[in-house]
Amino acid sequence: MQKSFKKSLCLVLCLAITLGLSACSGGASMSEENITATVETIEKALKNFDGITLQKYVKSDTLKTILTLSNSHSQFSDLGRAMFEKLEIQVKSIDRKNKTVTLLVTNRDMSQIAGTFAKQVLEGKSVFQLAGLLNNEQFLDTSLAKLTAEISEATVPDNPKEITVSIEKSKKNLILVFDEKAEDAVSGGVLTAIMNSITVF
Repeated sequence: MQKSFKKSLCLVLCLAITLGLSACSGGASMSEENITATVETIEKALKNFDGITLQKYVKSDTLKTILTLSNSHSQFSDLGRAMFEKLEIQVKSIDRKNKTVTLLVTNRDMSQIAGTFAKQVLEGKSVFQLAGLLNNEQFLDTSLAKLTAEISEATVPDNPKEITVSIEKSKKNLILVFDEKAEDAVSGGVLTAIMNSITVF
């Protein structure tokens, strides 16, 4: 009985030490399974425009700005869901040594729609007028609703775009780092166009 108790105690201590070491090593491992699972999580979060999950798994300056705006303006959440509704992301290759993953991304081609929208928003307006538009619910209701509707009609190209993104580790999970090229590919050009219309001032 005492021998069995000592053996159980030894197993518990070994387990505790193992868990302690894994916690100190810093979050999710850089395994192919974890990287693939992270990509799948991000794809689903983008489609649902799930801000909490996106902030946890994606590092993107543009996306961060849009998510901040969506917290106080639901029109940006509706726009986000429309942008990513047809998004598909596939893992092409994983380079664990260099901490990168190459992705094949398919989404609606929205660059022309977004560019026209940005031009109309900027044209003939001062810095102060542009800043005021972000708090003008009537403008957001009409302009973003129109943009959202136009995006929903955009077609999906046959050929996916290839991007390579860096992978970072947080304490609990992996994070994909989206640069401007990645943002353009994932959003079909919309995120950058909207960011341009916002950051001019």
